[in-house]
Amino acid sequence: KVPVFPSKIVEDVFEALKINPKARLSWLADNLGVSERTIKRAVNDLKELGYINSEHSKVKGVWQLLK
Repeated sequence: KVPVFPSKIVEDVFEALKINPKARLSWLADNLGVSERTIKRAVNDLKELGYINSEHSKVKGVWQLLK
């Protein structure tokens, strides 16, 4: 089953997290060429859709991919 994402940036964030599950928002923003605020919105969309979950703290956290 192919995942359906609401926007290209949400898909890009998900793909980046598959490569680097320890990625911070600032790293994602730098590598995807968008603001951290845009990354936060995309991460929130992914959480609401059930694609990701954060584990542990914000500093030493890991993104858990659910789908």
